Amino acid sequence: MTRLGATHVRIRAVLFTFALVLVPMAALTGCSTHSTSAATGSRIDVTMHDFGIKVSRHLVAAGKVVLHVTNNGPSTHEINVDLTRYGAGDIPLKRDGLTAAEDAKGLARIDSIEQVNLHHAGDLALDLRPGRYVLWCNLEGHYLGGMHETFDVR
Repeated sequence: MTRLGATHVRIRAVLFTFALVLVPMAALTGCSTHSTSAATGSRIDVTMHDFGIKVSRHLVAAGKVVLHVTNNGPSTHEINVDLTRYGAGDIPLKRDGLTAAEDAKGLARIDSIEQVNLHHAGDLALDLRPGRYVLWCNLEGHYLGGMHETFDVR
């Protein structure tokens, strides 16, 4: 092999090596779900599954709070955030007996994500004042099945 041929082989080997390293790294950075707003306040990781909601923290400081919501399934869920005087499982039910009364006295909607698809995650950035908050899914039967959790803001 000539010197010029050997040089081309080395250049191609180096380029191939860079492609093997850089392409997966670029793909991974594109999959990041970190929110820049999380750095400016508190973060609560919220994990949903049938039938439950788990939070990483039950107490945060008032102000900017980011809920990082992940749906581990096995179905689509929603997440409601309400300032409340109720315990997580004490919200009154609607007449259908399957869903909680979203307009109940003592329940004030702060925000929600109407649909969190299976195996998806998203951030909900909030500005919260002190009080008790309930996170809950109100799809038919989900609240009754235990999809609710509280956290406090001080």
